[in-house]
Amino acid sequence: MLIIAEERDTYPPKGQIPNLETDEKACGDILARITPLLPSDLRGEVVGALVDWSASTLLEHRTFGTWAEAITAATSYARNDMARATDDGQRQRDEAVGDGDLAKLNAAVGSTGRTGDPQITRRDESRRWANCGIAAFQIREQLRDRGGEPVRLSSQTYGKGKGAALKQALRVQPATAQTVLLLDCQFPQVHNFVIEVHHDGSRYLAQGYQGTYFAHWWLGINDSYSGEASREILALRERYGLGRAISKENYESLLDGLAAAISSDWHQAANQWQTLPFNPDRQEIDGIRRRSEAPTILVEVFELRKPAVARAAFGASGAVSLSELATRGMTTA
Repeated sequence: MLIIAEERDTYPPKGQIPNLETDEKACGDILARITPLLPSDLRGEVVGALVDWSASTLLEHRTFGTWAEAITAATSYARNDMARATDDGQRQRDEAVGDGDLAKLNAAVGSTGRTGDPQITRRDESRRWANCGIAAFQIREQLRDRGGEPVRLSSQTYGKGKGAALKQALRVQPATAQTVLLLDCQFPQVHNFVIEVHHDGSRYLAQGYQGTYFAHWWLGINDSYSGEASREILALRERYGLGRAISKENYESLLDGLAAAISSDWHQAANQWQTLPFNPDRQEIDGIRRRSEAPTILVEVFELRKPAVARAAFGASGAVSLSELATRGMTTA
């Protein structure tokens, strides 16, 4: 349990933060507010610690007056956690980390759990990629860390009667061949996905899905699907995922489906969900159908001002998408 006293009005009565692994809206809202406070070298690890604390019902409550205090504690926790992962000795969590250990930390933090320990790798992948909102955040932050300079250009919510405007917004292209756009799209409390857009018109879909698959599975990097993947999701991944550019025909089909999903109510959104490239699971569709109020989509447009710098920092060449490089979090030729 994570308690932040300054959030008592938002999350009464004491400021208990919702489970950030499962509450996509709270996760998105909180990430947007705390990002400026995160340490540049440990963003993913600190967010992972905060998520763990918010989700835990077994460990001692973590209580702080402000987000700044919580992030300071999570940063210390993350540094010590990584130190234990890279030290053959059994350092206690409260021991100081020396200069030599910091060098090990910097090497380990350079990728998602690249420590040689499969359990640590899986844990860190889960922290970064098991929640679709955090996966979208991590893609952007990985590119920021590699010098890509993502800058938010706009934020607009689309609902009933705004289907045509939504489709137009998702057809946007970068202003120059030297820039790339990241369209961060959010069905509040349901799903969060990223569309990467290049000046030549190529577009890539990157996403994880809460409780179902990591972004790695969607891109075909590993087999991190929970359970057995259905024929429906495999067919959708074939059309929209696996790190491939989406065909113009499939992209227009996606836009039509998204516009239809916000055209009426959640019952209509559920009817469209089985055709959308997210999670066409029957149980998920039934849950969406029972939602109240009206469905909307929030589209945040980020411009990568130096995508070539980020690509070079990843050591990559060729047609691999930037979102795939960010998801891999390591050098890819």
